[in-house]
Amino acid sequence: MKWKIVFHALVLKEDVPRLESSIWRKILRDIEKKLALDPHAYGEPLRKGLFGYWKLRVGAFRVVYQVQKEIVTVLIVKIGARKDSQVYSEMFSRLKKGT
Repeated sequence: MKWKIVFHALVLKEDVPRLESSIWRKILRDIEKKLALDPHAYGEPLRKGLFGYWKLRVGAFRVVYQVQKEIVTVLIVKIGARKDSQVYSEMFSRLKKGT
């Protein structure tokens, strides 16, 4: 079964422009190869207050996503550097805005 990949609007507006094109291509390739194939096998579930979200490590970056089983969709909600401690708070702020 192939999962549909959907990007939150702000991933494309804010996260992707900050990335070098070669890094973006690698992240996109991993999303297409791994998350579209089996998001549970390649990602790692987040815990506690982040329960329901998953992360995929791509080099020095992390892709935070939500698996929506009912509609066979993976929603990419944030792409950021692993060293950035604000990744998860930015993700929640983004989701609260609803854009």
